[in-house]
Amino acid sequence: MSLEDQVLKFLTDMSRKEEEIEYLIINMFKQQLENKGVKLGKIRREYLVDDLGILRVGYAIPIMYYEDNNEIYLFLAKNYADYSSIEQLLIREKILKNKFSKDVRSFLVAYTIPKKYYEIAVKMGIEVISQNVIS
Repeated sequence: MSLEDQVLKFLTDMSRKEEEIEYLIINMFKQQLENKGVKLGKIRREYLVDDLGILRVGYAIPIMYYEDNNEIYLFLAKNYADYSSIEQLLIREKILKNKFSKDVRSFLVAYTIPKKYYEIAVKMGIEVISQNVIS
């Protein structure tokens, strides 16, 4: 197997594992999410294409979300959340708002998040669910 084939296989395997980890983290916080009205069985992970040029026209981005009535529930699941996690969530939120013209309720679900990023996310209207808020 060539080096190029090995790298491609590695990246493909990592992509599959990334999805598994995201769902594992979401399920770790099942009770907290359900207490906030989230319907876990409706969550899906798919690639949405940016056709409006928010990042770049044609760019496909993985998004975990579901639609319920006139609202979209958006999730970003991380083992460790930091400033880049907030940024990733805001980008996905903007893509969904523009694509569907609906309100978006954003959730940052993280095993661990530093307190300063927790506070930033909350100030921005993001609902943060975490096992460990560290200083």
